[in-house]
Amino acid sequence: MKINYNLLWVEDNKGWYSTTKELFEDLMEDLGFKLNCKNCKTLNEVNEEIQKNNLKPYDLFLIDFTLAGSPDGDQIINLIRSNEENPILTDILFYSTDVQSVKDSMSEYGLEGVYTSHRKDVERKFELVVNTTIKKIQEVNSMRGLIMSETSDLDDLMLTIIQKLLSSEIKNSIEEYIMREIISTSEKNHSNCTSQTKEINEKIKDSRIFTTLHKAKCINKLFKEKKIGVDKFFEGYNQHIISTRNIFAHVKEVINDQGNSVLISHMTGQEEIFNEERCIAIRKKLIEYRNILESINNDVDSIIKINA
Repeated sequence: MKINYNLLWVEDNKGWYSTTKELFEDLMEDLGFKLNCKNCKTLNEVNEEIQKNNLKPYDLFLIDFTLAGSPDGDQIINLIRSNEENPILTDILFYSTDVQSVKDSMSEYGLEGVYTSHRKDVERKFELVVNTTIKKIQEVNSMRGLIMSETSDLDDLMLTIIQKLLSSEIKNSIEEYIMREIISTSEKNHSNCTSQTKEINEKIKDSRIFTTLHKAKCINKLFKEKKIGVDKFFEGYNQHIISTRNIFAHVKEVINDQGNSVLISHMTGQEEIFNEERCIAIRKKLIEYRNILESINNDVDSIIKINA
């Protein structure tokens, strides 16, 4: 489960590709996804990608049926769909100024999971197909998997930043701050927290004593110390990421009297409305905080390099 939507796009018109890609990126952003495009310009490049990964990373194939100087689109179809032992069944959207040729090839090869569009209508058709392909990840259990996976990655990213800070010019203040935080976590773990035989870099890897909350607070302190990141990072991260993760980690799914899927919290017994708008909002927040942390990570690299 992921926040990225991976598109294999076979198109040889560089200018049209760049302009249209921007429109698609805006569309995916509105749906709470980050669009990643792999652009192939020839049949050979598609074949190279097949040999590399059998096209498994991709959620959709978008293919110009009439590439200049390349074999007809039906050969591309045959290349993608011909391997019966290791079939590639990802949805395909073909576009062309001659849609009938695409439909004729589909009929000849008896293909399924293939959509067609006139080139001038490809933006509208792309949106329709994308909405179809993402429905499978709107279910509660799938969203739970996405949230757990993404928040775990964000946890690792925060830890990476903190490890770098422990080798930076603000090492002492960060280490002192970490020690105060983890000592206050629990009297039960106090001896482990303060153990002199455990280096600070080992302590911050122990999630029992250095939790996600502590990591987010450390990122918050970085802004106070060096104005790197965003103000009140912890407040926002706790509200939008940690709280959401906790909700989805401790809920059960039921269908209410209106036939809607809702989540009931094990801890509070309260109902959480679950719908497409909620999914989009969650994905947008995950992307937002990933972008913030990646930017912070790059800025920390810069200050360490300057002071090296």
